[in-house]
Amino acid sequence: MGRVAKICLLAGALAALAPMTSAAAADRGPEYRRIGFPVEGTVSYGDDFGDARSGGRTHEGNDLLGTKLQHELAPVDATVTSVKADVPGGLSGNMLTLKDVDGWTYWFMHINNDTPGTDDGLNPAGWNFAPGIAVGAKVKAGQFVAFLGDSGNAETTSPHLHFEIHRPDGTPIDPWTSLRLAQGKTAGVRCAYDENPVEKSAGTAAGAGYVVLGADGGIFTFGAASYFGSVPGLNLNSKVTALRLATTRTGRGYHILGADGGIFTFGDAEFFGSVPGLGLRNVHALDLQPTRTGKGYWVLGADGGVFTFGDAEFYGSVPGVGITSAKAIRLVPTPTGKGYWVLGADGGVFSFGDASFFGSVPGAGVPNARVVAMAAAPGPKPAGYWVLAADGGVFSFGVPFHGSVPGVGLCSTPAGVQLAPTATGKGYWVVGNDGSVWNFGDAPSYGDVTDLHLRTTAVDLAVV
Repeated sequence: MGRVAKICLLAGALAALAPMTSAAAADRGPEYRRIGFPVEGTVSYGDDFGDARSGGRTHEGNDLLGTKLQHELAPVDATVTSVKADVPGGLSGNMLTLKDVDGWTYWFMHINNDTPGTDDGLNPAGWNFAPGIAVGAKVKAGQFVAFLGDSGNAETTSPHLHFEIHRPDGTPIDPWTSLRLAQGKTAGVRCAYDENPVEKSAGTAAGAGYVVLGADGGIFTFGAASYFGSVPGLNLNSKVTALRLATTRTGRGYHILGADGGIFTFGDAEFFGSVPGLGLRNVHALDLQPTRTGKGYWVLGADGGVFTFGDAEFYGSVPGVGITSAKAIRLVPTPTGKGYWVLGADGGVFSFGDASFFGSVPGAGVPNARVVAMAAAPGPKPAGYWVLAADGGVFSFGVPFHGSVPGVGLCSTPAGVQLAPTATGKGYWVVGNDGSVWNFGDAPSYGDVTDLHLRTTAVDLAVV
């Protein structure tokens, strides 16, 4: 490759205005709550949320069919907000609502109204609500709160709990996923709860947008990121395998690295040289990182060799420390620009210049993990780094852990290819090989390639 191209803007850009919710987020399955199962003992139920009901109504919960007088249990720690008695002609019958600390509410309908062993509908005290259940009472998850029955319009049906979950704004959600997960069962695309830390997005302060690079050098922009051209737009005669993308300090351009060390420049990105330009034709380049000034860059070779261009300074290389068999995959400059880390394919980390060593994947007791990317925490000085594994798992060294793709709890997830930190250092984005972008910590979601319904292989992401 080795060809240099300067493109300011190209007609027919692949840029797209992406929605604020990424496909990766949508693919995490329906909304759910982490709850305990609300009935003690065996019940049967299906996903009947939204089914038609009399009077033009739709079913806003799930019916859990069981046996009269089974114990109904509080699904979470909560406060009793209403206790409603059965009335002639009523729909819900005896009913109980609970509210948790986050403002979500849980509705229990058709609570028992019969004398044990009968279907008399006399609603005897002590056989509907559990002792102590009254408005304002506090209950713990798993606490007995009511007896299962057939009150209200369930008199002609099998005894069951009509169970609903409502958001703080009162909107009901389908309880099915919550119920299945509470029993340790698969729920659609989800096999487990999301175990990642819960953190709020910092919005554009964490990053106003990002650019996703495809394996063919195609560019996809999201959020406030702008499109300045792509390798396919150059109409080259030869096929290019793109590896890395680096945006300029202004956000008005970017560099793309090819597998042979050639550099493509777009927008206000400047060309300072390339590996083929040095007369080296057999170098397998793997990474490109700009300097803090934007007046140079480092290029990493597969053997851990480091090539410097422009004002990039050389601080050392893996072969230079006498290790000639190592396979390097990433170079990460320190926040000061006066050093860098080199990540080995086995998860080992080599430190050069002012880069401090905070740990490595083999040193963390995971010697066989295949790693694919590394990112440093932003700040005035080296403070730590994250290492991304091929399965989307994240290892944290000297910095907080904000989450990982496997931790989302989905039954199937893409392979990880890149990790990019937010400007605050309180979160990061993980890129899947299918072009999906997963946001963790304070990282906002701006969308991803899967939103565009394109089949592409993502290889990199750069934040603006």
